[in-house]
Amino acid sequence: MQTYFFENPWPIGLVSVSLLLILTIAFLRSGDGRLLVAALIALVCSSGVFLLDRLVTTPAEHGEHVVELMVQSAEAGDADAVLKHVAPTASLHMADIRRPGRSFKDLERSLRSLERANRITDNWVTRLSGESLEADRAMVSMACITTTTSSYGSVPTTWMFELQRQSDGSWLVTRVVFESLMGKPPQRPI
Repeated sequence: MQTYFFENPWPIGLVSVSLLLILTIAFLRSGDGRLLVAALIALVCSSGVFLLDRLVTTPAEHGEHVVELMVQSAEAGDADAVLKHVAPTASLHMADIRRPGRSFKDLERSLRSLERANRITDNWVTRLSGESLEADRAMVSMACITTTTSSYGSVPTTWMFELQRQSDGSWLVTRVVFESLMGKPPQRPI
């Protein structure tokens, strides 16, 4: 239920606004005060839904924000800035989160390649979608089409990032899943 109020208020908000319009038109035609009261209630409900969306940041929204910052840093070739958002215990999984994870050193080595051999020259994020798992955990799915200095053109990839709120309130990536490279399971890290 939290998804409809905080992560995507549009369905409930649009229904409330539609109801507000219908009740307002009905009031203007009939002059019945009860319709005006109902219209005001619909106005308060629609305003409340959008206000809550603005005031509450869900775990999914935190996760999406962190991944967006990581992508911007990766595009700039700044591996240190990307690593600021990664927990020192994070693991890298190839193709599936259920596969054994590789060490943080392997993940760091892959990220460091963004400064040299895999320097991003063009990147287009085609999907970025977060899901709240718990009050302090989120999963973010991302698909992008990337061109690097070492690629022979645009390469589509998909990724999954698990994030967790830390004791200081920050959100860090705890697992990175390199799901696919050109539609196939990757054989090795980038």
